[in-house]
Amino acid sequence: MPQQKKWVKVVSSMLVFSVLTGFSAVGGSLAYADSASPSRFSDVPAGHWAEKHIAKLATQGIVKGTNGAFKPSDNVSQQEAIALAIRFIGKEQDVKVDDAIVFPDTFEVSTYFKPYIILAFQAGLLDQKEEFELAEANPKSAWGTQKATREWITKLIVKAIGKQKEAEALANDAISFSDGSKVGSDYKGYVNAAVSLQLIKGITADRFDPKGFITRASIATIFSRAETQFPVSYTGQQTAVMTSIDATSVHLYQNDKESAIEMTPDTYVYRFDSEKPSKVADLEPNTKLLVISSGNKALYVEQLDAAKQVEKLKGTVDRVLVNDSKIWVWINDEPVAITYNSATVVTDGAGAVIKPSALAKDSEVEITRDTYRTKPQALSIKVQSAPINNNGQGTISAIDTASSAVTVKDSVTGTEYKYNVSPQVDVIWQGQILDGGLSQLRVGDAISYEVKNSLVTKITITQTSAKLIRGEFYSASSDGKTIQYVKNAGTAQSALEAKFVSILVDVTIDGLTGTTIADLVKGDILDISLNSNDQVVAIKVVNRNVTLMIGATVRNYESDTRILDFKDKDGNPMSVYLTDKTRIDLNGSTVAVSAAGSLLVKNRKLTIGVTDNKAVLIQFVYKYSGTVAAINTSQVSITQSNGAIITLPLELPNSIEIAGKSSSTVSDVKAGDTVTGLLNANQDKVITLQVHTSLQSSVFSTDVAGKRLRVKTSDGSILDLNAAAMDIYNERGDKITLADLKAGQTGNVQYVGLTPVAYKLVKVTYGKLTAVNASSLAIVDNSGVVTSVTLGDSYTVVKNGLTGSSSAVLQVGDRVEVKKDAKDRVVVTVNSGISKKFWKYNAATGELSVKRATLTELNTYAVTSATKVTQGDQQIAISQLKDGDAILLYFYQNVLVEIAKV
Repeated sequence: MPQQKKWVKVVSSMLVFSVLTGFSAVGGSLAYADSASPSRFSDVPAGHWAEKHIAKLATQGIVKGTNGAFKPSDNVSQQEAIALAIRFIGKEQDVKVDDAIVFPDTFEVSTYFKPYIILAFQAGLLDQKEEFELAEANPKSAWGTQKATREWITKLIVKAIGKQKEAEALANDAISFSDGSKVGSDYKGYVNAAVSLQLIKGITADRFDPKGFITRASIATIFSRAETQFPVSYTGQQTAVMTSIDATSVHLYQNDKESAIEMTPDTYVYRFDSEKPSKVADLEPNTKLLVISSGNKALYVEQLDAAKQVEKLKGTVDRVLVNDSKIWVWINDEPVAITYNSATVVTDGAGAVIKPSALAKDSEVEITRDTYRTKPQALSIKVQSAPINNNGQGTISAIDTASSAVTVKDSVTGTEYKYNVSPQVDVIWQGQILDGGLSQLRVGDAISYEVKNSLVTKITITQTSAKLIRGEFYSASSDGKTIQYVKNAGTAQSALEAKFVSILVDVTIDGLTGTTIADLVKGDILDISLNSNDQVVAIKVVNRNVTLMIGATVRNYESDTRILDFKDKDGNPMSVYLTDKTRIDLNGSTVAVSAAGSLLVKNRKLTIGVTDNKAVLIQFVYKYSGTVAAINTSQVSITQSNGAIITLPLELPNSIEIAGKSSSTVSDVKAGDTVTGLLNANQDKVITLQVHTSLQSSVFSTDVAGKRLRVKTSDGSILDLNAAAMDIYNERGDKITLADLKAGQTGNVQYVGLTPVAYKLVKVTYGKLTAVNASSLAIVDNSGVVTSVTLGDSYTVVKNGLTGSSSAVLQVGDRVEVKKDAKDRVVVTVNSGISKKFWKYNAATGELSVKRATLTELNTYAVTSATKVTQGDQQIAISQLKDGDAILLYFYQNVLVEIAKV
């Protein structure tokens, strides 16, 4: 029997409501929902994982909301998805709402969407025969209102962006998901194409879930990402270069025209490299922006990439034509006209802003010029070198040793000037040129200075901000508690003075580490820093340094003359002699010079520190560090940092040191382990193998004065560590001090064998999961900041007391703690909360009371200012909780952080 067909006349009064399309029947006419603010939705809070994509599509007019809501977690129907696709490809103006449309009785579509479906058939987004057959096969459900499956949506989007041929080419390829066999044969190529184009991902690393449904937030994200494959010019949208930006407007250049778009507090601001909202200050001038505006007001602004549309030129100034706003510059022996304007920043060699007319002929300049204007403009002109010479006096307000610059506050005008400093600058104190140049200066020092060719060539310190004494070392007491030095040595005012030495004195000799007062020699010129008690807290030797010669080999040593002949690492013969002050280090122990003869035998390997042909330091090579390439009971092969592999016998009985393990053997050491092998006296066998390990702990307390760090391990034990013998690092690996650590912070104690050598903080993130996939998580913390965490190849998930290695057990909404363990692997721990019934809250005491399940059960908890009260994705007031409400209490680090109404 032939299918029954029906004719429908589509008119505006028959339109039905749709959240995604944003239309509603109001008084028999069509109305946009929330047209005054189309991109701000009450149920898409700041930091929502899809906020960026929802905001962009909303401002483009692709998605809209109703009554201020978007309903991001709702599933999308097939007819809604078609309307989105039509808008996405910029064809909504082709929708003919008054056309007569005939569909089979089995193909039911809401009246409003019928013209969209017709256009989709005509544009090839849908195959009419396929969809009619699908509708006929499922007569109990209207085709239009059926929830769109993931495979159906995938096919629609691939067709929408014109990648039909790619899908056809991949139709016979295997699908890279474990449930690939569940993908319909008509959808295989489209799934493969969408995955390769990074439009859609699996719900886990190995599962696509083709018959599963898709949410409004997810489809907004997919369409947003698809714009890179199928660019469309939407109303109010432009891509332009940002020339500058301020708090109220963004200035753009496009098609040889300058324009300005107003920024408002409601403007969405994003960067290409983050899903999180950005600040206006995060946008970089001279980069490409996507701007969507309504009239002259920016609704959405996104920096599209990091490439600055500029070029740098170096040349020599020939002349400045002020009336023409032009500078002629010789570049590669060719005269080039550089055009500037009022926004061009011109600075002299000291960094001070000057007028273009002040540029002197023959000045060496660096020009930054745009590359996007038809007639390029200079953005900045920086004088590298110019015939500028002057003298001055002032106080140092900043020192930049990295770029060799100093900022001086002029003693007469009070104005600050930044000067570049010559690498050969003379820094003079009390008539002597100090070794180290710029490094000898301190902020607050009063100086006089000389500038030649825009570079500071001479600085004389007239008064130092520190209590600093310059003297010539004479002697120190045997216990190191006092030193004597000659002040004003070599002058008529010379005098022998003595000072007490602080127990925490820091002694610095360039080229040496671990130096003490015992390393000072008579005649050393010292910078001596004193504390408020007139005690010596720092000593720096300024007239000598030590050259370290690593990889030296002994040729001969004469004990009577103390002359040591050796070859350097390149085989060149050299000689030095030992003094009573020579420090000899053997396996961490100090050896007397008189006993050195038996150790300094031919072919012995050494590190020698030399000053003026004197051996200041002799360190025997007593260890090798690297990763284990191979090991057995008789020998070990260690791959060093330079890639070289050294194989040495293991001397039996040998010692294996592993922190936390009392009786270790060779079998406890595996290939790939990082180790340090300590050598015997002949440097030909490993006598101790120290395995590098880490132990996770939390900071319990610090004693800065005593240089002690106490940490608490997972079993509750307290370790007391000598912080003076350890390096301390933050989460990024930057070196910090003991004073920077705070109780409760998580970190790893790093051991070499049984010796703790470092403590490194570990980043810990706690919050609610907003997105989960096989490779990463998105977490929003209590302050609303969203963090993306990459899981890596090896990670652990702990949930309800069970430990696994799959993110599939995680769900959006889970409260989690994420950190890396001692082996640098991600650990995700789910906080399941404690289920309770609300009773009352005492605002005066900040005390929450819940109903007891037993008479002995604790039923009161402290609520702090940091405790959040939530219902779903919304934060509510605690006063909104009623007696008997089901709640979940979330505790973190023994503090109630959240009360969630169920």
